[in-house]
Amino acid sequence: MKHKISAFLLILGLLGNTFPLFSIDDYYNFPNQSYKGSVSFETNRTLCIFPFVGIKEDPTKEYLMKGIPSVLLSELRNLEYTYVEYPRKNIVYHSFGDNPVSTLQEKIDSESPNVKRKRKEINDERDLDDLRVGKKQVSPEKDPRYVKITIKQMWEKKPLSPDEAFGVATKLGCDYILSGTFEINDNSLKIKAFLFDDYEGKTFPFEHQTSVVRAYQEMGPLGESIRDKLQGKETTFVEVSANGEEGALVYLDGIYLGKTPLANKKFPIGKRSLFVFKEGFFPYKTDVLLEKGKKFQFDTKLSIKLSNSFISVTSNVESDVYLGIQYLGKTPISRVSIPSGMNRLRLSKEGYIDSFRGIDAKDGEETIIDIQMREGQTDVYYKNKQNVFLDHTYKDFTTYSIYGALLFYASYAYLNYASRQAYSGARSQVTLTDAFAINSFYQNHPDEFLFWYYTQNQIIDDAESKAKSLKRMAGTLPMENRKDRQLVAGPMVILMGLMLVSAATFYFLGLDQETLEIGYLPVNPAFVSQGQSAIEGYGYMQFHLRY
Repeated sequence: MKHKISAFLLILGLLGNTFPLFSIDDYYNFPNQSYKGSVSFETNRTLCIFPFVGIKEDPTKEYLMKGIPSVLLSELRNLEYTYVEYPRKNIVYHSFGDNPVSTLQEKIDSESPNVKRKRKEINDERDLDDLRVGKKQVSPEKDPRYVKITIKQMWEKKPLSPDEAFGVATKLGCDYILSGTFEINDNSLKIKAFLFDDYEGKTFPFEHQTSVVRAYQEMGPLGESIRDKLQGKETTFVEVSANGEEGALVYLDGIYLGKTPLANKKFPIGKRSLFVFKEGFFPYKTDVLLEKGKKFQFDTKLSIKLSNSFISVTSNVESDVYLGIQYLGKTPISRVSIPSGMNRLRLSKEGYIDSFRGIDAKDGEETIIDIQMREGQTDVYYKNKQNVFLDHTYKDFTTYSIYGALLFYASYAYLNYASRQAYSGARSQVTLTDAFAINSFYQNHPDEFLFWYYTQNQIIDDAESKAKSLKRMAGTLPMENRKDRQLVAGPMVILMGLMLVSAATFYFLGLDQETLEIGYLPVNPAFVSQGQSAIEGYGYMQFHLRY
């Protein structure tokens, strides 16, 4: 009865307060909502590289099982993406409502103008068809047909056959599988590789033949063929120069291709973003078009970043002056603006030896240098900028000094051994070794005692004299001096020490300012623009250890 009364009172209370009741469609305003359909495409694929297997078992050639795929990995390492004409659809958003105008994401973006999002250029298959026929042009970052490649090394897995790849690919999450076999006949190495595409369900075979001795060095064509297949699009040759400037870094679509002058680099055709960067210059960025069957040649002029640092250089003969690899002019040059910081100055003239100086340019200061050029041939006398005599470097003389120290140590060890042997040889000839033996011999042979004593004593004196002479030639190192652990000088010890001192001296002389490599690298070259800030890159200083 209580429950009935409570329910009645509750109904009366609801009737006394009127609430608007909405249907689901009215509440969410579905009748007025409409969205265009859109598609989210795949963004990443995985390439799994497995060991190769030998057709004939040979324990001495097992290193090739991982060696061959390791070399191929080095050829494929900078492969950033693969081109897929019909990429997989991850998520499909169907159209909703009457006369849809914008996609759901576009509507959200319009209602949230303060939120920065990456604009999506391709929203559906129609946009993708426009790309295929050339009605649209977008960069690879926004083109869903360019899918990023991630490479996995499967060295611990067993080698695969093409038939096994079908099941393993799905199990391990591999979109592509690279494996194969190798066969050795005498000095000939025949490689059969296969690339399995799990999405297409196809296997692409490759063959390459070389010698066992030159296998690693001559595997480039095989890696290039696999790379072209993975790129999935026709390529063309790219050549980039920077108006004579050497060493500028070249990127296409954020992928590092090399340094200027750059020649005969393959890259997929299409609209690309070119970026050229060199320390001390303003970066250069532009969009270029790589066309089918047409070599792309591009020459850009980098603008130098001038500062309030200056340099003046004079020499006894007129010479070309370079700061790093930037040409400054012919001597004498006066108050030429240069970037601040550490750099390398080089003077060059035909018939004279190149001269190098390390400089540290300070803001607001002028660096004044006078250089005396010497006659000679640079490529013979000063081959690697650290010559001591003809084409021998400080490194060479350091090595020679170490070898000399080892030679004198070997002589030291031999002389010590000969000294010990002198005592050992005499010990077998001496019979009167103690007072009891001497007394016994004297009592039994008094007439022969003096002769025997003199003979025995002479053997001991000769052995001792020879041993001491050899020991004086060798000397004694503290670790072998059991008495007081002191160094006893001898020709071998002295010469050994001189060689070690010479090695250290030549090594120290070789550590000039050229041993330090100083530079600047951008963090993300694809987004660097004119007048980049320091936040977009970082400086580095690398010490080149010569041994």
